[in-house]
Amino acid sequence: MRKNLEKIGVSTPELISISEVDLVEEYIEGGDLYMALASGQPAGLAFTAGCITGKMHRAGYAFVDNKAQNYLVRGDSVIRTDLGFIQKSSSHYARYMDIGSFLASIMDLGRYREVERAFHDGYMSETGRKFSYLSIILRNLLSLGFSSDTKITLTNMVLDSTMLIDA
Repeated sequence: MRKNLEKIGVSTPELISISEVDLVEEYIEGGDLYMALASGQPAGLAFTAGCITGKMHRAGYAFVDNKAQNYLVRGDSVIRTDLGFIQKSSSHYARYMDIGSFLASIMDLGRYREVERAFHDGYMSETGRKFSYLSIILRNLLSLGFSSDTKITLTNMVLDSTMLIDA
C-alpha cells in the first residue's frame, strides 16, 4: 500500500520494520495535525490534508479512518499515517465518510471554520468537487464521539456549510 500511496503523491512515514506483532515507523517530530492546528499552526496544513484525501479518492481509495490525528506534521508538510483501514473503493459513502470523519475530528477547534474551508479547498483542488451534504450529516454524527469540547462542537455544528456542499 505504501508504494501505491507514493505513486499517487501521498507521503507516509518510512517503514522501519514490520512483524506479526509490531510495526515500527520513523518518528515524526511535529506531532499530529490536530495538535498542530489546535496550537495555532497554519490552516494550510488542513489544505494539504484535503489534497491528500482528494488524491486518494481520485485514485479509487478511501481511508475509512480519516481523522486529523492520523496525519503527522513535519515542518510545513503533512504525512499520512495509520494506513491499516485503507480500502480500494469507489463507494460514494466511503468518500463521504472520509470527509465527514476528518471534519468531525476538528469540530472542537475554535478556528473550525478556517480549517474546514482549508480542507475543503484542498479537496476541491484535487477533485473539482464540493462536499456532499451527506458528508456534513456524517460530520455532525461523528463529532459527538470525537469532541473534547461540547460547547465549541455544538457551536461549530450549526455553522452554515452550504457554500461547501453540492446542492
